[in-house]
Amino acid sequence: MITAYVTQKSSNVRFAKSILRSQPRTAGNCKSYNVVVDSSQRFQTHMGFGGAFTEAAMIAVSVLPPDKRKQVIDAYFSKDGLCYNLARLPMHSTDFCPRPRVYIADGDAALETFDVSWDAARFDFYKECEAASGGFFTVLSTWSPPAFMKDNNELQHGGKLLDEYKKPWAEYFCRFIEEMKKRGIRIDAMTVQNEPEAVQRWESCIYTATEEAEFIRDHLYPSLVAHGLDDTKIILWDHNRDAVVRRVLESFAVEGVRDLVWGIGYHWYCCPKSDNLSTVHAICPEKALLLTECCVELACDSTTGERQYAGEWEHGERYAKNIINDFNNYSQGWIDWNMYLDEEGGPTYVKNFCEAPIMIDKRTGEVLYMSSYYYIGHFSKFIKEGAVRLYCGNDCDKQLYTVAYQNPDGSKIIVIENTSSRRREIVLDIDGESTRFVIRPHAIATLVADGK
Repeated sequence: MITAYVTQKSSNVRFAKSILRSQPRTAGNCKSYNVVVDSSQRFQTHMGFGGAFTEAAMIAVSVLPPDKRKQVIDAYFSKDGLCYNLARLPMHSTDFCPRPRVYIADGDAALETFDVSWDAARFDFYKECEAASGGFFTVLSTWSPPAFMKDNNELQHGGKLLDEYKKPWAEYFCRFIEEMKKRGIRIDAMTVQNEPEAVQRWESCIYTATEEAEFIRDHLYPSLVAHGLDDTKIILWDHNRDAVVRRVLESFAVEGVRDLVWGIGYHWYCCPKSDNLSTVHAICPEKALLLTECCVELACDSTTGERQYAGEWEHGERYAKNIINDFNNYSQGWIDWNMYLDEEGGPTYVKNFCEAPIMIDKRTGEVLYMSSYYYIGHFSKFIKEGAVRLYCGNDCDKQLYTVAYQNPDGSKIIVIENTSSRRREIVLDIDGESTRFVIRPHAIATLVADGK
């Protein structure tokens, strides 16, 4: 027996449940598309889904009364919600903050003034969400060292970490991890720098592949060891798919670095080329691969040049298409950017407005669920941590996307997305057993086959 859950555009259908019965394959139906799952061909193990604990997300939720606050937290983290178990925790400020701030006084290379207390509300929000989830795998990321440590003496506009501050900056990471431990927050993994090849008008810092690798080998890892924190995993890159192959090759050319790096983080911006991830997997199959940031920017789309607006159905479709393509190319986890934003797509001190899957009107307290919320849920609610990806192929030439997993309990999960304006007749073949069904235009279906 197969249970189907469907979400569809131009309707109120969200996770609509139905039962599909096995049907023998009939010959000669050229209108059908075939989706084939072979559970003998097995690939990467799934880590989970999650989002980033930005200051903007915390502020957006803070306007809600306790009952609504619990609802929106449970919407992501409870077992009846999206079952999020991954988290990204920025270290001091990002573009999604009311203003830029760090944890030390200007010029304090000895870290004598290190103080995270101004950020305490965000850490409390993290713990509130973690309690609803039951536990997180948490990735630490930073957007810039303090201004005095950089050659441009700014948090913003790129710049580079000065040689004399590489050790203090590595110590800064360790101090933050230790402060989080005191607050009951475990940092499982960390990246060196968010988007290390981007000069932004918000917090940013440039590292070449060699510079990032040498910082890991000569400063970051030795500091982690000295503080007894070497169980914190190191993730390379944390930037777009377009340069991930080159970046891995150049960083791993630095002697000793490959052995210190646990995984490769990437973002979805600018480049839809998911098969770059398969190339990285071929280069270093022992390394974890996970998406560490994505969002829909409410400005001109960098690919199409078209204006983006909150609530467009295609935003959810974009999430699902990227998730399916990345998972079919060895990605093991998916961490979204802001989980909550206000009705404008902020707060952001640089007015870098974006969409979040849940948006909260700060004037009225109305909670709006974007299409991306439901599309992410078609994966995160059903594909469990520890699931293994199975072979899944289809013979449609375009606008039909498919992926399959087997959960630890033996159940098989098949997600099928139809981005076309036409209904698709599907014949699903799981290990030789066929089932027929129809997927509507601009719809996504998650099919759950009982374990055997």
